[in-house]
Amino acid sequence: MRSTLLLPALAGLAIAIPKPQLTNIDVLDKLPDPVLVSAPLVVAKDDPQDVAAPPVEPITTSASTTEKRDFSVERRDGNCAPQPSGSGPIPTPDTVDAFKSSSELQAMATNAPEPDGYKTVFTGLDGSLSASNYMGLYTQKSYDTLDCASKCDQASGCLAFNVYIERDPSLDPNTANCPNPPSTINFKCTLWGTPVVAEEATNKGQFRAQFQVLITGSNAYTKVAPPSAVAGYDGPTGLGGAINAPLDNGKDTYLGYQFFAFSQSQGYDPQTCADACNVQTTYNKNHPDSDDGSRFPADWQTGGINYATPDIHGGSPSGGSWSTGAYFYSSQTTREGYSALYLSQNMNVCTGYNYSISYDYQTPTQNPNDCSLTAQYPYKDTPRSVTKANTGGWAQNSVTFQAVTGVNLLRFTFKCKDGINANVWLDNVKVTPYAGNAF
Repeated sequence: MRSTLLLPALAGLAIAIPKPQLTNIDVLDKLPDPVLVSAPLVVAKDDPQDVAAPPVEPITTSASTTEKRDFSVERRDGNCAPQPSGSGPIPTPDTVDAFKSSSELQAMATNAPEPDGYKTVFTGLDGSLSASNYMGLYTQKSYDTLDCASKCDQASGCLAFNVYIERDPSLDPNTANCPNPPSTINFKCTLWGTPVVAEEATNKGQFRAQFQVLITGSNAYTKVAPPSAVAGYDGPTGLGGAINAPLDNGKDTYLGYQFFAFSQSQGYDPQTCADACNVQTTYNKNHPDSDDGSRFPADWQTGGINYATPDIHGGSPSGGSWSTGAYFYSSQTTREGYSALYLSQNMNVCTGYNYSISYDYQTPTQNPNDCSLTAQYPYKDTPRSVTKANTGGWAQNSVTFQAVTGVNLLRFTFKCKDGINANVWLDNVKVTPYAGNAF
């Protein structure tokens, strides 16, 4: 089973991506398998080292094929040294079959409580997890799901845990001198950084010389709490499925997807998606499409408050394939009473010369108290602003100014009051020399 973190890219800056918005299975099959890890057998505690994740790259070309890695290890012979005594009851007789059929051991798994904040994935299996993003192993004094859940809660990034009973050798088996020593019974707790499924319970033990290490009473639990919030984004919000990005005036707003195979450096982490989204946005700003004249250019500074996000739209009748805008998306009451997003840029103009600023705009209502677009521009040695609103289509506006050193900032503010879910658009911003009197 392939386990990956599938990240649909930001559907707000359009680039040419073929439709439909479906996962390309042929490409997925060429990607490396997720790194599956089994907790070590016959150890009391294990604390794996953190592995740095590779940097996130933007979508520029199709995925390439990567060779799969070999994680096989060479077996060793033991030295008959005594091993730590376990806390579990040893079946009578002390045989493989007695361990497998022990109703006492199975009852521990069947009767174990489900911890608050977790849901049961499986119970009573004869294999422990071989999954991705292994986070550590603990030996317990009893079969204790609540204690293991507590360890998961205290481990940053832990999303699931596995409690099971392990048949271990009491001596380190040696082929010649102690090939099949008496057993000892251990209770194990392992932590995982990805959600898990029953199909991953494939670690069913091993032979140590003639001694057979076995697993029974294996239970797994996954957190039901939502993932942590991501800086710069709202949510998290539970959805019934993957997002299907809509068309905007016939333009596809879907950017594609990226796969990040689960591994020791990659668990289920929404921050990975946020990083990919941010990287993609930066890349798209610096590599605009040839037919896109109005996305947020790299030299505009952006900012805003509350529930406003950049958006794109079909261009105005004056020309251009796309217009830039802000989408207002919340009905919540804010401290300011409105949400806003702004663009600003220092204009490259000559001191003492007159200029005209013209632009096209569109708002959802004609009342500027509901939604508006405000242009702030130089006027003599102080800023001046003009606020516009219209309905029923695109409108045009222009202002004039004389360039004065140090106050040549042009700023557009997109604004809607609380309770309005709508867009405000801007297109064809032009700063040109003006022959008349600018005042």
